[in-house]
Amino acid sequence: MKNSLASRLFLVYFKKILCYHNQYLSCGGIVLGKLVLYFSKFGNTESIARRIAEKTGADICKIEPIEPYPENLQEVMEIGRNETDNETMRPIKQLEVDLSKYDKVILGMPTWWYHTPPCVESFLKNAALEKITVFVTNSGIPLNVDDEMKRISPNTYVESSEIIEFTPLVEPSRLVTPLEEIDAWIETL
Repeated sequence: MKNSLASRLFLVYFKKILCYHNQYLSCGGIVLGKLVLYFSKFGNTESIARRIAEKTGADICKIEPIEPYPENLQEVMEIGRNETDNETMRPIKQLEVDLSKYDKVILGMPTWWYHTPPCVESFLKNAALEKITVFVTNSGIPLNVDDEMKRISPNTYVESSEIIEFTPLVEPSRLVTPLEEIDAWIETL
């Protein structure tokens, strides 16, 4: 019986080494990781991005426009709606990460008038990602992730997507989607 247990333990250990070795070779000698990349103006998307990074051990990086949006909610809504209606892309700062070092990119963004925020659209049009996982926060305005990705970045495959709902921003925003549901999705990442 000891030999049987020892044999099984050795087999499990050997499989882990082989799996690591194959991953190492397939990545040109570099084991790739996960990145949570997000845009958040008022903190809802950022709170979920940080939760994902914490629970998965992923690196985290914020997409930031070169010219920041104002702090006033009404001004942001007016500017954001105008940019979205006119399909204006807002230039973004250079990311502080090298995307080629990641085999999984988890992109988080809010919904802006049924669409992707202009600065996220700028990122997607220039990033040339093969595949992506997307989470979208909203306050009652849904986003069809698959349609948006086909429109913005037709060569990017959406591995999975998750919609996370908050209360409207007019009051202090609160999470509507149950945390258990969010955590169950995070476990699939």
